[in-house]
Amino acid sequence: MEKSSVEVAKRLLSSGVGFGDLRVHQFKHDLEAHDDNAIARLYAEFVSDFERVQADLSECYGEPVSLGIENDKRIPLGGVFRFAIWQAEGQLLYAVVAHEDRGCPVLLLLGITK
Repeated sequence: MEKSSVEVAKRLLSSGVGFGDLRVHQFKHDLEAHDDNAIARLYAEFVSDFERVQADLSECYGEPVSLGIENDKRIPLGGVFRFAIWQAEGQLLYAVVAHEDRGCPVLLLLGITK
């Protein structure tokens, strides 16, 4: 993960809209997208990255107001399997790990909503 989660969060909060990707894994071929062991390892990597993001954002914005392991109605994204939400600058800032379906990319994103 090369992008700074704090820098991406500050940019999103100042713009007042949107998503910012921190890590995206595009499957190279159908076999990879259907390899359950490879997907489990990939999920573990993304969760580890998510935990670093959560720690970094918590240093800047305090502890999350909500944490979870499934979709949350405040987050306009499907396939969420880990999330944290902060109240920041009058907005909700969230970090998520999501994977909607086989063949779709695995995502580590930040986003904001009002």
